[in-house]
Amino acid sequence: MDIRFGTFNLYQFAAPPVAWYAPQNTYSDSDWLDKKAWVAAQLDTMACDVVGFQEVFSPDELEALVNAAGYPHFAVVDTPAKGDDGDNVYVGPVVAIASKFPLVSAEKVSFNDNSSQHLPLKEDTDFSRTPIRAEVQIDGAANAIVYVAHFKSKRPVSIPSDVCDNAGWNERVLAAMQARSIGNVASMLQRGAEASELYENISKDLHASSETPVVLLGDLNDSIHSIAIEALSNRGRVYDIDGVAWADLPIEAKVASYKLKLYDAFDMAPNPDGTPRTPTHYHRGEGGTLDYVFVSNALNEKNNSAAGRVSGFDVYDAHLKNDGVGNKKQSDHAQVVATVAFN
Repeated sequence: MDIRFGTFNLYQFAAPPVAWYAPQNTYSDSDWLDKKAWVAAQLDTMACDVVGFQEVFSPDELEALVNAAGYPHFAVVDTPAKGDDGDNVYVGPVVAIASKFPLVSAEKVSFNDNSSQHLPLKEDTDFSRTPIRAEVQIDGAANAIVYVAHFKSKRPVSIPSDVCDNAGWNERVLAAMQARSIGNVASMLQRGAEASELYENISKDLHASSETPVVLLGDLNDSIHSIAIEALSNRGRVYDIDGVAWADLPIEAKVASYKLKLYDAFDMAPNPDGTPRTPTHYHRGEGGTLDYVFVSNALNEKNNSAAGRVSGFDVYDAHLKNDGVGNKKQSDHAQVVATVAFN
């Protein structure tokens, strides 16, 4: 039985008169109709069974759209946050999940104290966008736990520059550049903490039942070889456990380590021609990967007791190839879909 899981950054899904981040950032009525029509058409092209969404400012409108597109089950676990520039200006989007299969549950992923105890974080540090943990009841196959996430972007955190009001431009630029440097590190720390906290939650599921498939859908806002992605997946080589070298570990410990990793669906899918990974986002003409599907060891075909395997991996990026339509009516991200063949 093939089930398709997709991640879809919608690029500011905000029904007028809702504005995102500033009063001027709104859709006209006609642009909004075009936007919804494109999203519906893209969902049809993706042909997914379960979809995770990012950049949702209008969840009720998204629910109506996905219901009409054949997804009767929908959930959000948070409310879009308003800003200070008016009743219709929102500054905090949420993530969402839509499914053709029933959602047994959908709940917030909590930011625990573990990261704060070991990392230089503020006491009130939290996810920039609260992830979803949902249990999906898949007919004819094992239930799956699906996480939907959207990590902090790479944009620097705004840090006030320490400079006098009457300072000259040289001093003001110096202070601004120093603040920008700190802001970049703060952004990196936030994203890394989100990755670590999300892994902590996912690893509890993996530890409780390694046979239950876990799928993560997300715009993780970092490159495949970044520290944040390593913190989330723990896929790197394990050299020792509690001071015992890998070569000296009992087989049960080695097996346990594989059960607690997350696996990139791109690496798991058949790719006999060695086709390079397709970028999911472009910044100043340079392509990179920000959007991912990760799966647990229960969907790793090298696992003899796997519940299934990743049989396909697709990136839908035609709209990013100079089609003459701006991001506002479409998206600035490609959509990523992994097909899982359940046993």
